Amino acid sequence: QLQSLLYGHAIMYNPSDVDSDAGDLQEVAMVDDLVVTEELELGPDDVPPTDDEDNESFDFGGVGGDDDDNDDDDPMETLANVNVKAHEAEAVGALEDMSKQQLTEHSGPVFAVAVSKAKPMLFATGGGDDVAYLWQRDGDVAVLLSRLAGHTETVGSLAFSADGQLLASGGLDGTVRVWNAETGQIVAALEGPTQAVNWVCWHARGSVLLAGSEDATAWMWKLPEGSVMQIFSAHSASVAYGGYANSGRSVITASEDGTVRIWNPRAGTVDHCIHAGSPHEPLGVTCLSAHPTQAVFLFGVENGALKLAHAEHGKVLAALTAHEASVESVGFCDCMQLAASAGMDGRLCVWDLNSFALRHTCMHSAGVVEVHWRHDAPLMLSCAVSRELRLWDARNGECLKVLTGHRDTVLCMAIGYPESGVYVVSGSDDHTARVWCLDV
Repeated sequence: QLQSLLYGHAIMYNPSDVDSDAGDLQEVAMVDDLVVTEELELGPDDVPPTDDEDNESFDFGGVGGDDDDNDDDDPMETLANVNVKAHEAEAVGALEDMSKQQLTEHSGPVFAVAVSKAKPMLFATGGGDDVAYLWQRDGDVAVLLSRLAGHTETVGSLAFSADGQLLASGGLDGTVRVWNAETGQIVAALEGPTQAVNWVCWHARGSVLLAGSEDATAWMWKLPEGSVMQIFSAHSASVAYGGYANSGRSVITASEDGTVRIWNPRAGTVDHCIHAGSPHEPLGVTCLSAHPTQAVFLFGVENGALKLAHAEHGKVLAALTAHEASVESVGFCDCMQLAASAGMDGRLCVWDLNSFALRHTCMHSAGVVEVHWRHDAPLMLSCAVSRELRLWDARNGECLKVLTGHRDTVLCMAIGYPESGVYVVSGSDDHTARVWCLDV
């Protein structure tokens, strides 16, 4: 799973740098460099201490000595760790902050961001501090409207309703809260799931909210009254991804049990079930996306597999092979017959949906967390473990722009389309959200 991968980051360093620094410390000062300030005459009683006495009286700072907890500590390894941290801090500090604005209200990682399609100057952020914030852009400046408190665990998912009137937040506390997107007042506290809520999704043509939970169920509510419309229960593990498919006529869910299921939303029954691996050796589904206008969807698997399937008859149309590690994000272009997939192998792949052929591979220096298509353009935006966002042209695989500024993994992003100027909001493990201008 993506979140488990993001919490452990590999730090690369050059061993030659460590050897150089260690060598400097081991140099012996020449006699010419010494200055004698006082001469003392030693008598017969002035005996130097033994090695044992010296070790007992001298504080080695946790290296050596009689401290059993540090018997294995190596001074050179300690020096190497210091150098690694110094090089990492220097590299991060050298990055130019290209964002328009840095939002620092969160005291934990920012796991979720969302932009209102109906009111594109309105966006929200949610994080590991159990809080969501509602923001309004005024020109190029984001102004804080409301602090949305009430969850008791991480706010991991956010979504605005189609009309922009409501904002839904899903928490690891197992609750979904719905807020007035103008005033920030609570509209409904939805209960039902017994474990963490993984995602929330509104129907494109109404105030119907869908959510998936770690308790292997998905729930559908009618808002603003908050009444339960349907419970989808057939998975045997966490419902990690989901939404609406087939132009909103079907519900689709993907689970860690290795299946993707297409549901009849009125009856709550499974129309089709597709296995990511074999039924006897299940492979966890790691991402899912339904085409906005066609009855097809893409899903990625933890072993790097990628499949395109049909939502009406439940058949796999193509198995797309390119990734060598978990596929973390997939999406469809809305103006060309193209799709994209992004993985922990650093690959961002562009696929031709007519021939199912791989058109381009756009490489990153670290795992790619998300990919989003720009509306009405064959352009892709990616965010990665390498702390950056990149804008790509899907027609030729060219990187058009690299956006730096975050000091840790970029966990999420969303694109806003106001009348003038496209912008991006991103959330990071560095406890900040940032706003960027996307002037293409």
